[in-house]
Amino acid sequence: MSSIFWSSPDPYLELMNITLSNESLILTVKSTQASSPCPACSKQCFRIHSQYTRKVQDLPISGQPVELLLLTKRFFCDKPDCPVKIFTERFEWLSANGRRTLRTEEVLRKMAFSTSCLTAEKVARSAHIPVSHDTFTKFDTLYGY
Repeated sequence: MSSIFWSSPDPYLELMNITLSNESLILTVKSTQASSPCPACSKQCFRIHSQYTRKVQDLPISGQPVELLLLTKRFFCDKPDCPVKIFTERFEWLSANGRRTLRTEEVLRKMAFSTSCLTAEKVARSAHIPVSHDTFTKFDTLYGY
């Protein structure tokens, strides 16, 4: 496979692997950050508890939908009075439980606000961002457009 250009949403992401499936381009990425602030007390934590993989939809590349396999770390919070003992590292470019990058959400939001849900679904699919019209209905409910 020839090389691709992927604009990472985070300078601390390392691209580990590229796989082409029938449906999408799968990029395996991991954070190079050695620590993360606790979401409850903001203490910088270095002790890693475990790691798991998240699937995140990103913007398409060369007409291929892109799925990120994000290797995400869980950390211990060692501050004695903090109510959180274990937490997952957070990313500025991804909401806490997000399944799409914020830049992908922004593109979809613009589509939703400029047309009907059904038309926005067709436009998104032709732009290689596979979503259902229910996604656009969610934007209408959340933002009242």
